[in-house]
Amino acid sequence: MLPLHLQNEVIHPDGQIRAGFGDDFKARADFVDAASKSLKAASTSGIPRVFVRMAFQVGGADLPDNCELYRFVKHNEIMREGSWGAEFFDCLAPDTPSDVTVSHNRVNAFYATQLEQMLSDYGCEHLVLFGVATHSVVEHTARHAVDLGLRVSIVTDACSAYPREKHEASLAAIGNLVTLVRSEELHFD
Repeated sequence: MLPLHLQNEVIHPDGQIRAGFGDDFKARADFVDAASKSLKAASTSGIPRVFVRMAFQVGGADLPDNCELYRFVKHNEIMREGSWGAEFFDCLAPDTPSDVTVSHNRVNAFYATQLEQMLSDYGCEHLVLFGVATHSVVEHTARHAVDLGLRVSIVTDACSAYPREKHEASLAAIGNLVTLVRSEELHFD
């Protein structure tokens, strides 16, 4: 299982990254509930969980200036390694000794990380993923995983993008590449 960006800066109402929820507190609460169910289902079934988070160097020295998001992150010094924003949201944080964390600093969780090798070491053939934001890290990472030859399932109610139309458009765009499931349908056999 690959939970993506379950961090304070993205999930917490005080976070500065608004791409997942804006000020929609009900959408945030629904997401947290679905993400919690998904994490519990994997843990109960003994499925490895690899938590992916964004974390940048002080001053954003490891970020290019080629897009609005990276410039915003650099300018505001958010999701900096060691900061509150880079930490996991309390109720969605890794909580078992077998949980693993991967840090990355681009949109695609596979870019310049050890994620592909880790999944290979686990013998992963089917990757279940979710997180924030659907049209960003979720979609990019899912597409990369499909290109690696993995079967991919996305837990749709444990994903979010703001405005909601971005979430729906992203799922529609990748629906022919992945399996779309809801958290209550998630089971591991």
